[in-house]
Amino acid sequence: MGTPKNLCIGLASLALLVGACQSPEDLEANALEPTAVTAADQQASPTADIEALLAASVAADGPGVAVLVMADGQILYAGGYGLSDIDTQTPITPETVFDLASVSKQMTAIAILILVEQGALALDDPIVEYLPEFEDLDPDNPVLISHLLHHTSGLEDYTGDGWDGSDADFANLDLEAHLTWLNDQDPLDEPGATFEYNNSGYGLLALIVQRVSGQPFADFMATEIFEPTGMTQTLVYDQLGQVIPNQATGYIVDDSGDIEPSSFPSVMAGDGNVFSSLADLAKYDVALRQNTLVSAETLALAFAPGKLADGSPIEDGGESYGMGWQIATDYVHHSGGWLGTSTYYLYYLEPAVSIMVLSNDEAYDPASLAEEIADLLI
Repeated sequence: MGTPKNLCIGLASLALLVGACQSPEDLEANALEPTAVTAADQQASPTADIEALLAASVAADGPGVAVLVMADGQILYAGGYGLSDIDTQTPITPETVFDLASVSKQMTAIAILILVEQGALALDDPIVEYLPEFEDLDPDNPVLISHLLHHTSGLEDYTGDGWDGSDADFANLDLEAHLTWLNDQDPLDEPGATFEYNNSGYGLLALIVQRVSGQPFADFMATEIFEPTGMTQTLVYDQLGQVIPNQATGYIVDDSGDIEPSSFPSVMAGDGNVFSSLADLAKYDVALRQNTLVSAETLALAFAPGKLADGSPIEDGGESYGMGWQIATDYVHHSGGWLGTSTYYLYYLEPAVSIMVLSNDEAYDPASLAEEIADLLI
């Protein structure tokens, strides 16, 4: 046990980025220049314990994981274990790019909150104000932007049982076509009545960002989030066949250890489809903590438990849900999963520790690894 500052000492490297506690800029600059570590440092640091956890949970010759640990805005650990691509024997590094899947949702929420700070919209606005063709069945009880953020819209989910299109239709479903599809679906409940995790809600949020900003969603995310924070490897995947440099190949490892390629590209955004690396996510985490994207007061809205229409708090497996984050007592977190990827972002409010785990094995459990790493530090 110990505070993050006590743990900020020299770290070892096994063909990974390691060194003393580093800034996100140092991560890129020093990725190929491991720092020598004394035996005393190695004994005192959590590096050996983290790498032991990695070795115990991932085969070195198969798909693996990338792990980032941040403490007080500094990189405590960043590295990979396993292979980004088995055929080429490419190792996972801090520059390997992964599909974040639903970990993308909190970035979509930040985009909405940026527009709130700009005065372009309000959280309690009916979505029909920005999507006038949306068929709201009860104008007296409209679907609000806050309903989409908190998964309380009552709408159908395109990733759920309501979808009856082909795989090709699904892959090509974009933000505009998704709205057309949604208008043909009966709502599952009244707005604000219940919490039900809903990917369609975040797809609508991305379309609102697009309509309000006058830019494609991918461009807004680049100009308002990725570029200002120096996230040079991060993008929204919104075109089939789009080339993503350093992208991890997706796999699935079954219970017997057999490995198969796994991938299903699609162009829907908002609920997923942000691709990023540890090197970039370190910068993003600093931007959240230093309030360079939105103010502390605005970010607190994302971390606040949502409520239902009757005033009762959202209940989600003993936790609550904010805006793109599951809300626990001392931390917020979110997982992501899609064909060929599995991700997790654990963000402690106090102490200021963040842990991110990205895997190119869709069957991997990144949350469990993140929790084990947290136990070493907090």
